[in-house]
Amino acid sequence: MSVMGRLIGLAVLAGLTILVLANGLTLPSGIILNFLHLINLVFHEAGHVIFGFFGRFVAVLGGSVNQVLVPAVCTGVFLARRQYGSAAVTLFWTGESLADVAVYVADGRAMALPLLADGAIHDWNFILGNLGLLQAAESLGRLTFGLGALTMLAALAMLGWDAWTRMLSSETRNRA
Repeated sequence: MSVMGRLIGLAVLAGLTILVLANGLTLPSGIILNFLHLINLVFHEAGHVIFGFFGRFVAVLGGSVNQVLVPAVCTGVFLARRQYGSAAVTLFWTGESLADVAVYVADGRAMALPLLADGAIHDWNFILGNLGLLQAAESLGRLTFGLGALTMLAALAMLGWDAWTRMLSSETRNRA
């Protein structure tokens, strides 16, 4: 049963990867992507508070950092415990979160995305403006999206590998 569960998980994550990649650098569309975005948003906003103790720049950057850091830390914990199926799911989440951040990064110069509150600063306009990289917002967004895509593909590979090795080990046990 564990092999079948991983294969079903692989199909689900592959479908989600296709949705994220097809959505590209635009606001999430559809129920599934909006749901994932709202989960990421909770960790993003918490990051502003958590990193707020280190000054304004780090507090603003902390939203995006925390949004990606939480699933990445979960992945590390699962890998340390050799729970590769779970690690693949949280690695996918890390990649999806990077793709979600990429939309915000790419919008740094245009500032067309709606923000949570009137008068709120656009994180990536502030960050890139302070670093003198505002003109590179779109390119940096594409780069971040590419990293997210590669991370999601790595998650698919990890889950496929985990299913394959479990299938081989169950065949070996069945022969014995």
